[in-house]
Amino acid sequence: MTVAGGRRTAILRAAEKVFAQEGYHGTTMRQIAVAAEVKLSLVVYHFTTKLELYVAIFEDRQYINQERIDRLAAIPDLHADDAVEQIVHAFTDPVLALHNDPDDVWFARLVFREGADPSSQQRPVISELFDPMAREFIEALRVALPGKRDGFYHWAYLFSVGALTLSAFDDRVRNLTEKTFTEQKHDILRSYIIAALRHG
Repeated sequence: MTVAGGRRTAILRAAEKVFAQEGYHGTTMRQIAVAAEVKLSLVVYHFTTKLELYVAIFEDRQYINQERIDRLAAIPDLHADDAVEQIVHAFTDPVLALHNDPDDVWFARLVFREGADPSSQQRPVISELFDPMAREFIEALRVALPGKRDGFYHWAYLFSVGALTLSAFDDRVRNLTEKTFTEQKHDILRSYIIAALRHG
């Protein structure tokens, strides 16, 4: 990686954390420059506007969604008895891997914040970088779980997104109990989503 490429990546990673903490509208380019320990002019050099920088974060992390799509495509038989389990693993595991790194987890938290922000529809992130993948998972669920009621597949997918994205916030569990149950979290999450899909 070149020096310029390294600085660009450093800016993106710093921006992930600031945006995750402050939200899109609460974040300034100057805050990101401070967090990245670079001059504001360098941030503007690589990313002309805040929106350009924001979208670039998600584009840089698009490999995660591509891995999810690849895992989904690798499922040999969507009619198999364990197809739902395989779909859920394809959906969750590349994201849960982010939770193992204290730097990467900020992106998982940013995805939650973007999805929950009513103004997100004004930005080309969810619609362009997440919805195409979502449609593939929805169609896979339609095959694996035929005969569900109208609206089930779309809402079930979105409810699954909610459970997955919220799982990036261990602090919420600490408000309820002294333990975080971090080691059990991933298995509990998958089991929860699978049960909801099968019995919803």
